[in-house]
Formats: sequence, structure tokens, C-alpha cells
Amino acid sequence: MRPFLFQISAWRVPSYGVLLATAFLVGVWWASRLVRRLPGGAGVPTAEEVADGLSWGMLGGVVGGRLLYVALNWDVYHHATWEWVAVWHGGLVWYGGFAGGLLSVWFFFRSRRRSFLALMDRIAPVIALGHAIGRLGCFANGCCYGRPTTAWWGVQFPSLPEPVIPTQLLEAAGLLLLAAVLRAGQTREALRRRGRVFGWYLIGYGALRWLLEYWRADQPIFELGLTLSQWISGLLFAAGSALLARSRRSR
Repeated sequence: MRPFLFQISAWRVPSYGVLLATAFLVGVWWASRLVRRLPGGAGVPTAEEVADGLSWGMLGGVVGGRLLYVALNWDVYHHATWEWVAVWHGGLVWYGGFAGGLLSVWFFFRSRRRSFLALMDRIAPVIALGHAIGRLGCFANGCCYGRPTTAWWGVQFPSLPEPVIPTQLLEAAGLLLLAAVLRAGQTREALRRRGRVFGWYLIGYGALRWLLEYWRADQPIFELGLTLSQWISGLLFAAGSALLARSRRSR
């Protein structure tokens, strides 16, 4: 693993941070491009508004991801208040970041009287791509690893005694496939039915994460034999199904 790309004196550049920034920059570029190229309509934001809104989404995502990480590790952080904001030490949870980012983006575009679902239908592939890049950062950082394995594709992490399933790379590959499928599904008819493409994103990622959780080794059981991420994945799947049902009735 390579948690730090390079070091200059006492200053170290974390690989995860670099890949997170890369995911954001690539995401803003592709999202702006998609908004310009795809069919528009009432309430669809401009490319400039998308760039501004995603900047707020990135900030909200970091805050949400950190808050959930602190909550899940409260026994460590309840006596170390300053460490709550020390994101440079690592510690973000994707689902917390997703919730924080969505909330920030929703507030931003609502204040400008733009359609949130129209935006999400257009940037759903971007979310999947950015997430895939972020998972490469997890791999470099040595976190979010899978269960021990003797298969040829097992990866030996320096901090672990035996090879494990590279769930970070499996998730990244699944997200890249999801991004490609969502992009192919951004037809004129699908975009006229707001919430359809975003609904498929929620269903696709919810199913992917649900399955990968069975291979993760760092996720404790939360309730009824399922991890917290599996419960949240189930909620995403249900929300995506509701959006698809809604999109069939509206145009």
C-alpha cells in the first residue's frame, strides 16, 4: 500500500486526499459537460451552477462522512473533541458523505429554484465514477479491506497477517460498470421522467454494496445479522424503487 505519495521534510501528501481531490475535479468537469450536452428543460441547472453546487456538495460530503465516522467510533472520539475535525488523520464513511453531499446540493439548488431530480439524473454516472476513484484511494490507504483469502487475487496488506480480498478494487470495478450503464441509460425519454436515472443509481449501488459487505472484514454486525451499511443499502434500494415508480407516473 502507499498511504502517502511523497514526503517533503515533515510534510506528507496522503494518497487518499489526492485521489479524493481528483475525483472531485473529474466529477465537476464531466458533470458540467453532461449538463451542456444532454437535453435541457424547465428547472435544469446550468453548467456554471452545477460547478458551484458540487463544490458545496463536496464540503457537505466531507462533513457528513466525518460525522458518521466519529459517531461510529464514539468510544475513541468522545474524549478527543479536537480530533473530530482532524480529517487529515483519516476517517470518512461513504454513506455519511453521500448524505451530507446530497443535503448540501439539495439546499443549494432549491435556493435557486432548480430541479434536484433533474440534476441528479444528469450527474448520476458522475457520482459512480467519482466514488470509484475514491475507492482507489481506500486501496492505497489500506482501509476498507475484505476477508482473508487464499485465492490468487488476494492482496497482502502491510498491517494484516495474511492476504485479503481487495474489496476496494471490486467496488471500484462495479462502480465503473454502473457509471457506464447509467450513462447509456441517459436517453431523452429517461430524462423526461425525472428521477428514473437517479433511481437506477440508488438501486445499482445499493445492491452492489449489499453484496460486497459479505466480503468486508472491517464491518461489525449491526442488527439481524446485517451490517449498518447493508441496512443503509436496503434503504437506498427502496428509495430508488420508489423513484422509478414515481417516474413511470410523471413526465
